[in-house]
Amino acid sequence: MLLIALLCIALLTTTAGTNVCVFVLLILAPWVWKNHQWPAGEWTLVKPLFVVISLFCLWDLVTNLLGGHSLVQSFEAMRHVRKFFFVLLLWPFFANARISKLAILTLFATVLVLAAANLVWTVLLDKNELMLSSMPNMHGQILVGISLMLIYRAIQVRQNAGLMWFAVAVLLCSLFFGSTRRTGYVLFLAGGLLLIVLSYRQHQYQKSKFFWACAGMLLALVLFALLSSKFQHRMILIFSEYQEFFQLPEYERSKLSTSVGLRLQYLVSALQIVREHLFFGVGSITFKPLFWEVNHAMGATNPVIFAPNPHNEYLYTWATKGLVGIILYLAIFFQACRIAAKRMSTWQRHGMWLFVCIFLLSIMFNSMSIDMIEGHFMMLVLLSFLAPRHIWSSDVKENVSRK
Repeated sequence: MLLIALLCIALLTTTAGTNVCVFVLLILAPWVWKNHQWPAGEWTLVKPLFVVISLFCLWDLVTNLLGGHSLVQSFEAMRHVRKFFFVLLLWPFFANARISKLAILTLFATVLVLAAANLVWTVLLDKNELMLSSMPNMHGQILVGISLMLIYRAIQVRQNAGLMWFAVAVLLCSLFFGSTRRTGYVLFLAGGLLLIVLSYRQHQYQKSKFFWACAGMLLALVLFALLSSKFQHRMILIFSEYQEFFQLPEYERSKLSTSVGLRLQYLVSALQIVREHLFFGVGSITFKPLFWEVNHAMGATNPVIFAPNPHNEYLYTWATKGLVGIILYLAIFFQACRIAAKRMSTWQRHGMWLFVCIFLLSIMFNSMSIDMIEGHFMMLVLLSFLAPRHIWSSDVKENVSRK
């Protein structure tokens, strides 16, 4: 259990620590699998997820082999999909509800402490940069997902609700006042709307009152965000950078280094690769030189800013693994939602759906399989919310009593 806690802390503080913790867990995995016993009906429930993840990882290997690369090179390139495969290997660890609960609480506590420290660093000490290099990653799907889960928990149970609302306030202050991560702003709005829908369906006995309370809360949070000069500046930049891109001739667009300009150029060039390799993709190894070659032909002169990452997981997966790969990729999250639908804990079930929504929206702006932090966070969320049959037994008892 200590190793799991260290992994959750290392995720946002040290890359080396994350790799060491995962490596040790993988060494211990055969012994844990040997002693693992599936509860009645559990293997039948999760088997499709295991099959889809295995096929997705295998297809990644096949696409690189089809691209003319050796078996050794193709195996080495599978590091980009390793977080998905780790879900299979580490499943029995997290099937223990105590371990999953510890992972969730440690992740929540780590993000809260780092968000509070970042708030002091950027607002009180007036520093222009975020406190740690991992902070931009944290202020996306991680901080937003945890904020929404705390809000949902505070609505669901009254015990320690005040403490949870305080934690939410710290997290959101760090997002809107101590961060310039626009992805986090978008994710919070979309996730907040989904949270209202899920909570509304759960509290059907007082629909009208609950709906207006949630809508009022979301409106108050939007108004709260508008008080942030950083938020206003970053949102205005979206429109100015968007206009700048389309006002330039095509051969000049690839020379822009603005955030929106680069992403629009990534979109155009990645779509060209997708159109030319629609069904099977080019493989992750070939993609790197090909991505630069396409952009260079469009007038790009700086290869440094054209890293092998179009900052869009859909485009990256389609370009490297083709239509087959993107179908398998989306099937993983469909299976995750299907398994979550069978869990008796409302918080666990809705939490998985909420995180899947955030994941699928956030990957329009980044590549989760390439990014170290987001990829391992996704792995921990899938394991913690899906592997145990229930995380908090009190939720199960409450749901049974209501039925």
